Amino acid sequence: MGEEVERRDNNMGKFTLVRVVVGLLQANCYLYADRETKEAVIIDPGSDGEKIVRSIEKRKLNPVAILNTHYHFDHTCANKDIKERFNIPLMIGKEDAGRLQSIYNDAMQMMMQCNPSPLADNLLREGDIIKVGRLSLKVIETPGHTEGSVCFYDEYNHILFSGDTLFLESIGRTDLPTGNTEELAHSLKKLFTLPLHTTVYAGHGDETTLLHELKHNPFVKDALS
Repeated sequence: MGEEVERRDNNMGKFTLVRVVVGLLQANCYLYADRETKEAVIIDPGSDGEKIVRSIEKRKLNPVAILNTHYHFDHTCANKDIKERFNIPLMIGKEDAGRLQSIYNDAMQMMMQCNPSPLADNLLREGDIIKVGRLSLKVIETPGHTEGSVCFYDEYNHILFSGDTLFLESIGRTDLPTGNTEELAHSLKKLFTLPLHTTVYAGHGDETTLLHELKHNPFVKDALS
């Protein structure tokens, strides 16, 4: 897997999407930007803050928010670096916000380095809309991997940032604190009410589509049965 991959809308030139792979656990940090205004959100800055900053500055983006899909340290360890660099609000699902303060200790238990995260500025709830220039991301609450996991959905461009809820031919684990298998199954059912041509950008690994997962993901088939 390459360290950095860029995608662009081929029709209207509306967005730029950059995947920056960070940390020992190879988490995906995404930069999602309005190509005209250069406004961008930073989704899941899990580590390697300077690497993320370089990618932002290389494209002359204007960050407006940090979005966490959930609190786990491999998705949040660079929150501090990014917030201090750009002075932008940090947003996370309301049920996960209180656990941001645990990420330093969680990482240390796995012999990994992690900066403590700042407190969240905004607590995200189902249906919240995050504006990014001319782009809009809708918050979908998807508990299961953690109790406060959320996904971000661009309804116009049919793009879903799924965090650790849904992966290419896999799903998030539920054996960590606040994980719940039944809730994850319910969350998957919610995601599969979206158009099946939706492109899914997960917290780890390569992109996929809902249609591909419906056909090839055995965990999805079990959840939807």
